[in-house]
Amino acid sequence: MSSSSSAHWSAYEIFAVLSGIILIGAAFVPGNSVKNRAWAALGGIFLACYGWYVAHRTTGTFQFPVVIFLIPPGAVIYLLVKAFGNSGGQSSPPGAGGSGAPGSDGHGTPGAGG
Repeated sequence: MSSSSSAHWSAYEIFAVLSGIILIGAAFVPGNSVKNRAWAALGGIFLACYGWYVAHRTTGTFQFPVVIFLIPPGAVIYLLVKAFGNSGGQSSPPGAGGSGAPGSDGHGTPGAGG
């Protein structure tokens, strides 16, 4: 077997593939819109494929901008907030349950002569 079939894995390729896997997993977080799921899946597939591609290249110069390592955690945080941000511990505002302000039940004040 020739040496061209071996991959050259550095931190850049490993983190690109791991970031892609994280984004693909984030696409399956419940409560997200189809648009958010699609962007997470497409971004994850791109990052994983790019990292895999670069690791298997034996020639050429490839660049990994720093932002490639910031986007996946930011996207995961965004997707988790979108999925679970509105479900935790928020109560309805006073009076939202159909009850009016105290004393507005139409019976007047008790003990008032009339």
